[in-house]
Amino acid sequence: MCPRKMNLVIYPTFGLASVGFAALLLVHVASLFGNTSLFDRTMAVLGPGVFVLALPTIFVMGHLARDFKQKDIWRAALRGCPRWMYRTVWGIAAYCWAGFFVLPLLYAGGMDSDANRARTLSGTLLMFYLMSLAVMFSATHVEQFDKSRRCLNGHHVWPLAKFCEECGAPVATTTADAPRAR
Repeated sequence: MCPRKMNLVIYPTFGLASVGFAALLLVHVASLFGNTSLFDRTMAVLGPGVFVLALPTIFVMGHLARDFKQKDIWRAALRGCPRWMYRTVWGIAAYCWAGFFVLPLLYAGGMDSDANRARTLSGTLLMFYLMSLAVMFSATHVEQFDKSRRCLNGHHVWPLAKFCEECGAPVATTTADAPRAR
């Protein structure tokens, strides 16, 4: 697909995911302190918002990972993200997964409690909004990332390669380490 047409999908989805993530972060933090009124007011918009973001995210993710093996789909889709963002995505995913089981135990009352329901569901939605946000961010930076990948001898390498296909040298970890191609 043409990059211009792709931008018609990427930037609006990125904006919606950013606003949704920020709102859900606020809702989640409030619910951790026992305030469920934000959760009750915003779920009519933020809950279905996940489905609005899902289709463009799947479409863009498929575009980013189309030339990669299935096992590398997330690495391929998030390859344009900086390392801190990549780690944040997986850290929050782990927090949300564990929190779904642990938060009701920590706060007592199980899932019957409105506060626990707000805590677990806002955390789960937080993960989906962040995944969409990271995929869209990656899509805006992936071309720059792919062009900058070089081995220590300066050869251009495949985006997920660890060693150069041409000379076998390790891939430079930073662009400062990689010499320009001769």
